Formats: sequence, C-alpha cells, structure tokens
Amino acid sequence: MSKKIVTISMRDQMYDALRDLILKNNYGPKSVLQIDRLAEEFGVSATPVREALVRLESDGLVSLIPNKGALVTDIQEEDIRYNWEMRLLLEPYAAGQSVALIPDAEIDQLEEEIGKLRNEPFSNDLYVDLDTRLHDILYIYLSNGFLKDTIRRVHQMSIRIRYFPEGSAAMHEKAVNEVIREHLAILDAIRTRDPRKVSEFVKIHLRNGENRAMTALADKT
Repeated sequence: MSKKIVTISMRDQMYDALRDLILKNNYGPKSVLQIDRLAEEFGVSATPVREALVRLESDGLVSLIPNKGALVTDIQEEDIRYNWEMRLLLEPYAAGQSVALIPDAEIDQLEEEIGKLRNEPFSNDLYVDLDTRLHDILYIYLSNGFLKDTIRRVHQMSIRIRYFPEGSAAMHEKAVNEVIREHLAILDAIRTRDPRKVSEFVKIHLRNGENRAMTALADKT
C-alpha cells in the first residue's frame, strides 16, 4: 500500500514561521508586521502572509491592521499572573510525582548541556530548547494523560510570556544565568529522588520566573 506524501501549504509554513518568531519574542509586543515587508523577507506573495496573520489573530497573538498587516499583541500584568498561577498549581505537583521516573541518563545529558549554555548565553534557540526539555521531563513520564495534556496546553499558551525577560537586551544575560543556576538546582534535587525537595525547587524557579517577567514588563513600560 503506497503512502501519501503530505506537503505543507505556503500558508501553513508562513503561519508556523511567524508564530515561532512571535512566541520567541523575535517580534516583540507592539511590533508592526507589514504584509509587503514580510512577503519580501520570506520570498512569497502577500496572500499566504495575509492568511497567516488572520490565523495568528485568532490565536490572540496579533491584532490586524486593515490593508497593512498586524500588530503583535502586548503582554499585560494579568497575563503573567494568570500564567504563573496555573504553572504553580500544576508543575510542582507533577515534578514530585515524576521524580522517581526520570532516567539518570536524561538528567546527566541535560546537566551537561545546560552547563555548556554558560558559554553561549545569547544562543536563544539553544536556551529555549534546553528550557523546554527540562520542563518536559518534569511531567512527560507520568501516566496521567489528562494532567500531561493540561500542562502541555499551559506551556503552549505561555511560551511568549516565559521568554519575555530574555527578550530584553538589558536583562538577557542575567536572566539566562539565573535560570541556568535554577535548572541545575532542580536536576540536583531530582537526583535525590525526594518528591518534596524537587517540588520546592520547582516552586522557587517558577516564582523567580514570574518576578523576572514582572521586572521586564515594568522596565518596558
């Protein structure tokens, strides 16, 4: 039986590319995304850009500007508070439940790679990749599919807010170095296989993350 070859439409490719750039704050809050400029930059016609921006508006990531393009939506204080409220409810508990399930080899690999990030603090792709992987191991080994799906949804909705401080030139290196220390502390706690200890270190990390996001927001306004 032959398999169908599935190709991604130009519209979907543009949507994925622009969404990724917005979520990683390459296009920060209140950035103006002009259709003609984006079409030229990506080497496409205006149509897939326009269609991608319509989808991004439905995601709440942009507001359309008639006949011009779109404005990247701002980040508000309540966005940060609500996001971290959910994370503090879910992630420390999931981490405590996961601590006995996380393979030693994964801990070793993450610890080594996070240590290397000290030499590349401005490698945003590396930083995001390692941060994502560390937070993933705190829940992906659980058998509770409902809890895992809930955390995944919260993470998807929170990506732009999570990396907001690192998008500030003034805060970036300090924020990355703080996160490195906190991540390594979490990995050390996981090695103890003590649910209470790892939950507490995850709480500390999340509260610090909320404070960093609030500071970045205050500095921006």
